[in-house]
Amino acid sequence: MEEKHTNYKYLVRSKRDIDWGITVNTVGFENVPAHYEVYPPRTGHPEDFYFTPSQGRILDSYQLLYITRGKGYFHTSPNDFIEISEGDLLLLCPNIWHSYYPDPATGWQEHWIGFEGINMDNRFQNNFFSKHQTVYKIGVQDNIVHLYEQAVRIANEEKAACQQYLAGIANLILGMVLYYSQNRIFDNQMTEQINKAKIIIRENLLSDISPEEVARKLNMSYSWFRKLFKEYTGLSPAHYIQELKMQQSKDLLVNSWLTIKEIAYRLNFNDIPYFTKAFKRHSGYTPSEYRNKFGKERPD
Repeated sequence: MEEKHTNYKYLVRSKRDIDWGITVNTVGFENVPAHYEVYPPRTGHPEDFYFTPSQGRILDSYQLLYITRGKGYFHTSPNDFIEISEGDLLLLCPNIWHSYYPDPATGWQEHWIGFEGINMDNRFQNNFFSKHQTVYKIGVQDNIVHLYEQAVRIANEEKAACQQYLAGIANLILGMVLYYSQNRIFDNQMTEQINKAKIIIRENLLSDISPEEVARKLNMSYSWFRKLFKEYTGLSPAHYIQELKMQQSKDLLVNSWLTIKEIAYRLNFNDIPYFTKAFKRHSGYTPSEYRNKFGKERPD
């Protein structure tokens, strides 16, 4: 990308693009050298791109700003700031004042993608993201850097349906941000314990193992085990076991000739009406309806 201005792109969107749920308005990257003269660099961006770090700015869309080299500062107010460094990703929200700039001693390398849409708004409403958290410490991830570079290439080509392609990249980066940031919260020992718990549950699923028994096998108190397991997986141990049983019951309904009663008993549901109710809540079908819709035909 040595041609002038090919390291970033500003995009337009159609009504059809908006209906997709996310539209991308800008992508790019910039190498800001140490001892730079001005930030942001005056390299041909539209006027509304520029801002004075001491005065800050307010965006009208979301932006994912990824720092992959160097360090700098992020201001939540003119007097309050935090240090940011390589491997930090900033999720900037619309209508919120902020400012940032690289440390003059180091400069930095930044990648960005800006977007908006109802799908992103819903992620905040459903608490996947919070406006109280801007910085995500995910480390320098080559696969995410590659996605940013891919976004710049797709934006510059500007072929048909590029907005949908770019929306997919933005979605993937967002998912990876959650993945890397949340997994960094847990140390290796905690991760190992949770993985052991999953193995114990799967190996003992048909023996109706309880969450309390899993905690005992791990030499953990149940309250601590439940808290850790739910933070890591998003499900309580009991809910996780129930979900595995529902997955197993769907497989048996589709790929075996066991009766519904036999399937329920195999998975330690001694109350058939409860099994039917739980299965319908999980799949939207009763066991009989699920088998009739998705099961293989019984041979004559």
